[in-house]
Amino acid sequence: MSQINMLDAIGDKMDALDFDGDLSLNWDKDAHVIELEITMTVQSESGIEVEDQSGETVDNGPVEYQDAILFYDETRLHGEDYADDYLAVFGFNGKKGIDKATVDALFIYLQDFLDDSESDLMDFVDGTSDDDTFVLNFDDAAFERILTEQPEEDNRIFLPYPKY
Repeated sequence: MSQINMLDAIGDKMDALDFDGDLSLNWDKDAHVIELEITMTVQSESGIEVEDQSGETVDNGPVEYQDAILFYDETRLHGEDYADDYLAVFGFNGKKGIDKATVDALFIYLQDFLDDSESDLMDFVDGTSDDDTFVLNFDDAAFERILTEQPEEDNRIFLPYPKY
């Protein structure tokens, strides 16, 4: 039996999440990057105008919010150059891939994160939030706590970069 690669592992974990929005994987083979795209859509209330990410004003209709997580090959890219464009960035070691502990911790963190984020977006769109803009913020400290709780041997199990 062949070992599961990082693309398949991330896809399996993504499919197992309980999330009302859309999650999709975008793999750029040439650049050696994988994007996990998150899309949340909520219904705005009548009388409350919301400007969406594309600059369109929505009053009483669907409001869509998108963000993404980047997995990048540390042997090819400097991921911090892209950090401002993504919710979070995770490096992997070329063909060796990414350790299982990081992937497991990320998806444990993502379940609560997505639940809370969707609720926060609803609050923003229905006018019950005090914020003027809506932005998702990845909590690095919370993720790191979850990562430290993963079995030590999972830090040594690598999900390789796909060969297709």
